[in-house]
Amino acid sequence: MRIFVYPPISQKAYLVAMCLGLSLCLLSKSEAIITVDANNTEYRDNQNGYDAYYTLYDVNKSSANFSAQAFLTTDASGSSADVTAYNDGNTTNNSDNQYASDYSSLTLAQAGAFTYKPEVGAEDDFVAFYLSANQQGNSSSDFYGLDGLEIYTSANATVSDIAEARTGNLVYEFDSSRPDTGQLRLFYGSGNSNWDVVLFVPLTAFTLVDNDYQQTYIQFVVDTYTDTGGPDSWQYDANTTLIPEPSGSLLISLGGILGLFSRRRLR
Repeated sequence: MRIFVYPPISQKAYLVAMCLGLSLCLLSKSEAIITVDANNTEYRDNQNGYDAYYTLYDVNKSSANFSAQAFLTTDASGSSADVTAYNDGNTTNNSDNQYASDYSSLTLAQAGAFTYKPEVGAEDDFVAFYLSANQQGNSSSDFYGLDGLEIYTSANATVSDIAEARTGNLVYEFDSSRPDTGQLRLFYGSGNSNWDVVLFVPLTAFTLVDNDYQQTYIQFVVDTYTDTGGPDSWQYDANTTLIPEPSGSLLISLGGILGLFSRRRLR
């Protein structure tokens, strides 16, 4: 048996090796990104028990056959600020929600649902959230770079701060710090004239308040993204509602959405 004896490593060399390893780890993390654009038209986020979809939409608002209503609009005037915002539902903005210019309350009844067939995954009933981004538009920042997003349900039409918004029932969470994830870079098209991306979250993931869509409020938390342009807006289809009825629920969908979605009665 041969015994190899290696010369001891110096403390300086050890520290250099440790720093190099840490730098490579951080570099790998910073370069980890997920992209939704013309080349990658859908991202399925099915980590940690979720099953949501970010889908390229890129539809001009003037040609779309539905009526969208903003519930969360943010604007840092293109200052490259890291924006955290949520729809607090109040008449005046909360002090920790300074970048939000629209922060309306939203019920699950208002948000409605579609029967949608993803590119990968089973057809299901989804609640849709439409992103109208307005970023700088050059090659280095022509995307909506999302680091975190959370959706909750509660009985609260208004919340006093972001901590209270997070006390509801967690519906969905995207976190760029998860293993093998990274920043989510969502397509940016033609300013506020377009919807760019749709986020689909399964209807079954929303915990109801008193089994009533109209009493179930949605708290939508963006934490964070970097604003490099004008206002960015999350919207819902105002022509699509969920209305409770004694036998179950009636899914009413009046929006066309260019034939991408089918509608059916929910029992």
